[in-house]
Amino acid sequence: MTSRAVPALPSGTTGNERLVLAALRGGAVLSRTELSATTGLPKTTVTGIANRLLQRGMVVEHTADTGRRHRGRGRPASGLALADPGGLVAALCFSHTTIRAAAVGWDGTFAAHRQRDIGGDRDQQRVLDRGLSLLAEAFAEAGSAPEQADFAVIGVPAAFERGVGAAFGRMPDAAREAVPELGKVFGWFRSDPQPMVTERLGIPTAAENYANLAALGESTAGAGRGLDDLIYIKLVEGVGAGLILGGRLHRGARGLAGELAHVQVLPNGRWCLCGNRGCLAVTYGDFVETIGSTYPQPLTVADIRELAAAGEVGTRRILADLGRGFGRVLADVCVLLSPQAIIVDGALGAAAEPFVAGMREAIDHRMPSVMAEAVQLLTGELGERAEMLGAVALARAGQLPAATVNR
Repeated sequence: MTSRAVPALPSGTTGNERLVLAALRGGAVLSRTELSATTGLPKTTVTGIANRLLQRGMVVEHTADTGRRHRGRGRPASGLALADPGGLVAALCFSHTTIRAAAVGWDGTFAAHRQRDIGGDRDQQRVLDRGLSLLAEAFAEAGSAPEQADFAVIGVPAAFERGVGAAFGRMPDAAREAVPELGKVFGWFRSDPQPMVTERLGIPTAAENYANLAALGESTAGAGRGLDDLIYIKLVEGVGAGLILGGRLHRGARGLAGELAHVQVLPNGRWCLCGNRGCLAVTYGDFVETIGSTYPQPLTVADIRELAAAGEVGTRRILADLGRGFGRVLADVCVLLSPQAIIVDGALGAAAEPFVAGMREAIDHRMPSVMAEAVQLLTGELGERAEMLGAVALARAGQLPAATVNR
């Protein structure tokens, strides 16, 4: 099977038409005004090009909904999309416990998906090899191979610097011996996996923090559609946050923006792997353990969701308390950034309702009312698909680093 990334263009296609088609590549749906802004062509020129491309069947018109929330008056502007965007994105996302691999179309359609537990292995090379094998299985089901994808995106479960690796992954031996339990996470993506995966697959590749990917997924295909400024909170498999500001992923000076886990909440609390004390990660970080410690039997995330849905009082109270803890931290962040919304990890399911209620209480208590009223608290719509769809959004937005590959 050959890559379908760039459908052959008929002879006679003009340079301006190619500009418009390139802007729509990757499943984008853009209005004529947005196409004008993206290509730099006058809107009258774009309108003429759009009419010609529609007549040739090269683009289609989305007349009712462009996939974004319409907040103005009147009917939303229609959008244009490629008739056949083609191609696949290879999404390989790691959490602290799970590997997820998928072949995803540019339009967000899952051609195939695989999931496997990581277990106790924390050797970067071995875990990456297992992930790439899982990715090959997913692509085989889709009738292809990862090497035939247009792009590969790797989700990394760590405070992550591109070109470096895990920002807190270089723990001194003395500290490792002093705090043995923290040694479990070290060795985990201590280097950027992007060069190795690029070499193995021969296609452009990028590695990105998994909370950032989930934020991109929810902002483009989930609860944050149409919102330019939001904070995404990841909870179920490690504490993290992703920031979408001005409609773009915000990484900060060293790529570490959104590291909510390492905000100090207890000055004299337990030591954290980042070298600080009392971080949110060590105070509330193990979401399942915090709740499960009050029950005689170990709990899973699914158990917590079921208990919350059934109205079990103890579970709901703990969830509300956790929400208040996060809300106290996020209130200060919201005063600085003034986001339109905070989106809470959709994998919480029914457990999100008491958690969000506790967060709302803390935010309303700690923020000026005029600012607190402007912040929506939303539950993610994508659940475990958020990172995968975020990988597509990352590739679609052209944020992948340049790479020279043989195709």
